[in-house]
Amino acid sequence: MTDLDKNVSELKHKITNLEYDIKEAMEQRYMKFAVVSRDAASLLDTAQSYSNQINNLISRINNQTKREVVDAMSDLKMFKSTLEENKNSLIIIEQVLEASMNLTSDSQTKLSLADRIKNLQTAQDILLNNEHLTKLDVYKPLMREHQRLTDVLHSNCIAAWRKKIEWSENDSDSQDSWRVILKISGSQEDICDTILALQHFDSLNIEVKQFADKLINLIVKPIIIQNLQVDVVKFVNVSTMTLKVSNNEDEFLSAIIKKLKNVFEFLSSTLPADINEIQIMSYLGSYASQQFCKHFKDIVIFNAIPVKYHNLNNFREDLNEVLEFNKYLSELGFFEESNDELIKYVENIDNLFFTKISQLYYDRARTIIKKDLHDLVEVNNENRWSPDEDVADDNGFCQKIFAYPQSKVSKSLLEFLDLIDTVASEMSSIPENSTWRYHDILNNITIMYCDVIPLQHCKVLEFHPQQSAVLYNNIMYFTRKLAELSPTYKNLLIVHLLEKLKNLASEILHSQCKQQITQIEKIVNQSDIISMAVNSNLGYSVEKSMSQCYDLLSILSGLWRDILPSTVYCKFIGYSCNGLFECLINKLFTLEDISATSAEQYSSIFNKIIKDIPTLFPEPKEVHRYVPKWWQLNELVYILSSSMKDIENRWADGKGPLANELKVDQIKCLLKALFQNTDRRAALLKHILATAQS
Repeated sequence: MTDLDKNVSELKHKITNLEYDIKEAMEQRYMKFAVVSRDAASLLDTAQSYSNQINNLISRINNQTKREVVDAMSDLKMFKSTLEENKNSLIIIEQVLEASMNLTSDSQTKLSLADRIKNLQTAQDILLNNEHLTKLDVYKPLMREHQRLTDVLHSNCIAAWRKKIEWSENDSDSQDSWRVILKISGSQEDICDTILALQHFDSLNIEVKQFADKLINLIVKPIIIQNLQVDVVKFVNVSTMTLKVSNNEDEFLSAIIKKLKNVFEFLSSTLPADINEIQIMSYLGSYASQQFCKHFKDIVIFNAIPVKYHNLNNFREDLNEVLEFNKYLSELGFFEESNDELIKYVENIDNLFFTKISQLYYDRARTIIKKDLHDLVEVNNENRWSPDEDVADDNGFCQKIFAYPQSKVSKSLLEFLDLIDTVASEMSSIPENSTWRYHDILNNITIMYCDVIPLQHCKVLEFHPQQSAVLYNNIMYFTRKLAELSPTYKNLLIVHLLEKLKNLASEILHSQCKQQITQIEKIVNQSDIISMAVNSNLGYSVEKSMSQCYDLLSILSGLWRDILPSTVYCKFIGYSCNGLFECLINKLFTLEDISATSAEQYSSIFNKIIKDIPTLFPEPKEVHRYVPKWWQLNELVYILSSSMKDIENRWADGKGPLANELKVDQIKCLLKALFQNTDRRAALLKHILATAQS
């Protein structure tokens, strides 16, 4: 018993000394941040030796307790308790030393990524799973050191991955230069270790996503869009794929598929296939397959679709390569088994064909509509002013009755008509159950023309009257050609759009005429035409203003005469002239007093207008057909220059020309302004009123 007591005392003393030694070492390493040369492994061996001695003593105590239980019960219990306490202290010491050894930076740098991660994980388990350690002064420094080493190792893992997967880009425009280089270096074991390390730090998703994005944007899209060439070079632990400018313009479907297949073969041969239940191609596909399918469908397949229906059957055979490529990517793991996007896409090839040609025709139509209007060409050869003798056909019908009159249209319109004819002719060569698609294309193109062209050229139409005439001709000629297409192509049903086109053409010219009339009204309103009624000295000023109005109409006539068909020209120039006449007539009816001298000046000025206006028409004697206010202004001029007796005769008891053009109130207004209030005027007014009522 004495020997046992002695051993326990000695052991307790040694453990106490060991605790002080370890505390001093921990303080120097983690709390005072000083480098020390103490051998942690030696200390750990010492602690383990003491632990073994304690276990032996406990065993002896148990054995002796059984033999001497009556004599030494209390002493042995005390010894055992003391030893248990010392054993717990040694366990804590061992844990601190083991954690410290796993965190030693010198040994960490010499290990592989996997071993370094394992050591850090061991240290973390020790520090987090032992409640007694948290009470030690050295605990927080150990945790800080663990976090620092973890951050460093995380950065090293990312750097190692990016060193193994290197991307190089070249922005040079040289035709002989490379565009992108993907270099994968290191053995598959090294790449595996790096991937597992990234997975441990939850960085694998981010790095694989970045790799997938670069694969699509730097490799796949340039191959698809720019037709780049793929060159692969392999050495031991180093493989390089380079995209170069291709001198061959082979944009065929099979050529692009072959290049893309080379890319995936390169990746599958250089990257490890299976890493701890991680299939790298499947992992990559989870981020890249959707983008890949979209670009492959929308660019590769869609661009390869022919634009002629009779070539569609041959193209269906080419689609077998797409199905084989889809199968290859599925077997590789890049596509999931449930991914059937490409299969469904090629099965819908008929709809894709019509979608493509619709897009092409619509784009072509937009391009033509945006072209300038001023590049003109003459259509039809009939003389617009003096028609030749009619030429009758065998049935006695005049060939010119239904002919479109000679006029000028934009060359862009002829391009648009060629486009319409192309679509219509294609419609006649396809099965009847698909003709409705071409009909929709024609219908939409025509509606596009109606809706877009006035907006596209609105500024030109506003400031250039000639362009309004050109656009009118374009629309009317287009309308005529559409009407002629209907009998040629029996399935073409776009007659319902003809009225819309005609209304649009008429609206464009009417709008231009209204602009001209607004300018004329502005000139008349700013003139002295009202003041001249009592001040005959203003006659020259008013005459000058009327000349401006005529000059404006004359310019408009010059712009329209050689462009519009004769009847259309006469109709709209007459509409503009009538605006001037109506403005002048309304001004006269507002006058309350007109001197005799002023009346003569009004008559002279208006007579000049009446003389000049007919020169704007191809048949001057027919001017009254196109200017509704023509005879009314003539009658006003007659009143201005006539006596009451002449006016009475012109009235002819309500049956003369004056009665046909002017109302009683209008005549009454003019008589009161021109003549003084005499019995003769009163009698004339009474006579006019009486005969008008009868």
